Amino acid sequence: MPFYPDGILDEVRNAVNIVSVVSEYVPLKKRGRNHVARCPFHNEKTASFSVNEERQIFHCFGCGLGGDVFRFLMQIERLSFPEAVQLLAERRGITLPTADTSAPAVSAGNKKDMHNAMAEAAAACRQALLSSSEGKPALDYLRSRGVSLETMERFCLGFSPAGGNFLTTLLQKKGFSVETLVDCGLCRRSEDGNRIYDYFRGRIMFPITDVQGRTVAFGARAMDDRPPKYLNSPETRLYNKSRNLFGLSHSRDAIRKRGSSVLVEGYMDCIIPFQYGVDNIVASCGTSLTPEQVELLGRYARDVVVSYDADSAGQNAAQKSLELFLEGDFNVRVLSLPDAKDPDEYIRAAGVDEYRKREKEAVPWLEFVLEKAVREQGGFDDPKKKALTLNAVLPYLAKLANEVERSEYVALLARRLKIEEGNLLTELRKAARDKKDRFQKETVTAAAALLPAEKKLLQLILENADLQDEILPLCDEDDFTGLAGEKIFSIILDVYQRGRRVSFDDLNRCLDNGEDQSFIARLAIEESPEEPSPEIAESYLNALRKERLEVRKKRVREEIADADARGDYEASDRLYVESVAIDGELRRLFFGK
Repeated sequence: MPFYPDGILDEVRNAVNIVSVVSEYVPLKKRGRNHVARCPFHNEKTASFSVNEERQIFHCFGCGLGGDVFRFLMQIERLSFPEAVQLLAERRGITLPTADTSAPAVSAGNKKDMHNAMAEAAAACRQALLSSSEGKPALDYLRSRGVSLETMERFCLGFSPAGGNFLTTLLQKKGFSVETLVDCGLCRRSEDGNRIYDYFRGRIMFPITDVQGRTVAFGARAMDDRPPKYLNSPETRLYNKSRNLFGLSHSRDAIRKRGSSVLVEGYMDCIIPFQYGVDNIVASCGTSLTPEQVELLGRYARDVVVSYDADSAGQNAAQKSLELFLEGDFNVRVLSLPDAKDPDEYIRAAGVDEYRKREKEAVPWLEFVLEKAVREQGGFDDPKKKALTLNAVLPYLAKLANEVERSEYVALLARRLKIEEGNLLTELRKAARDKKDRFQKETVTAAAALLPAEKKLLQLILENADLQDEILPLCDEDDFTGLAGEKIFSIILDVYQRGRRVSFDDLNRCLDNGEDQSFIARLAIEESPEEPSPEIAESYLNALRKERLEVRKKRVREEIADADARGDYEASDRLYVESVAIDGELRRLFFGK
């Protein structure tokens, strides 16, 4: 381990301002004599991390970590003490003397050699892309994807020739040892150990950098059909895939300035938007997002727009990322692009202004979860579909600590699923209190199954026998087809048509399902809020008829669009006639003509 004289350490320490250094990693705010922020070393919701400029120290009152600028860099960059000294000295142009040692400086020396080897590899691959005949197909491919030469230079894009010894030979000639190249993940040994060969062969090279802009790994795309399509560097002492975000060294200043970031999946999804001016963008390196990556992004801003691919895989990945961001107390919105496009495709097709417009319109995370669940489950004539939707949303809804915000989203959910809001809110509070991530089946049936008009009509006719003679002759089975209470209404009509008025006891005797019996018991205990009158009861019946007709009308319109798309105009005409008939029924229902 190298040791530097106290005078040298003081020179390096005095050459930097700890506030400036920390600000490169964490957005600081002046508060009295200190600068404060959320701690970069542990998750917290309120700022307990302080930096004192006068004393040039930092301390977190949450996790207890503290020290000087060297200590901060050691923790944030995971460096040894000598490496932290060397990094600060390099930044300030201070030449360090040959250090006194009590042991060989193997770790620090090797790591510096590794950084130098990776930088040389990136430069060599860039030259192979731009200047070699073998690299021309890769260059043409990048141009066909809309990547400018300026952007290729900015991101140091390159090409690794297919021969298998391009980097191995070149870097050994420059004085790097085989051990260093293997440690970097640039080459591998054969099974018999007699030869080494390039890890990347015949691939477009995307350098992955740390926050300082140093190449620590590569993502590589195959130029032929050789699997895998994308190959990343193995993990090394420089590179941990869970702790790096592609493009962050280019975008961190813009993220801090804007106070927000855009997160995408792949390399091209980051490069093309950046080229067009979306300068606060990063990518998760084509892998699932990790807690460490979320923590890293949180050093610069706590507002994030997740802009993953619009296909089902991308949307599922976007949803999985939400829990990590919520645990880090981020303000998260989700941008879903039309026609299942990814950000790269969309910007090239529609332009950056349209992308920025959609970014501003990105929906809050819970709305995204709700709409995704709604799309996946389809219509809500089946209570089971409502149950599945509720259970998809509840784990996220229960995470909301703010009661007002939770109530607003519960109201949105209730409207969207046509559920009585009060019952659902009650069950949600219970679930949140007990840390449950789903409703029990019985709860869903009781709280979410019936439409408001359906429930109120049941209450009125069961509590007021005289109303049955006014309302039930107006009903037929079709009025209740597809409703959650279809089975109950069917029993009521059947009993009434056999000459008897229906009571709660009649229903209980006819129902053999414990859940249905529990629901009827609950319905009997609750008092109906309405004054019993034929007019009110008929208004609920008409509301149910309207709902049924609207559902039919929507389905017919979808079928018309499908028929037109496949050129089946005979079917389209027939469906159009049906649509007109439905409109007529709706007019007669409400206007009597």
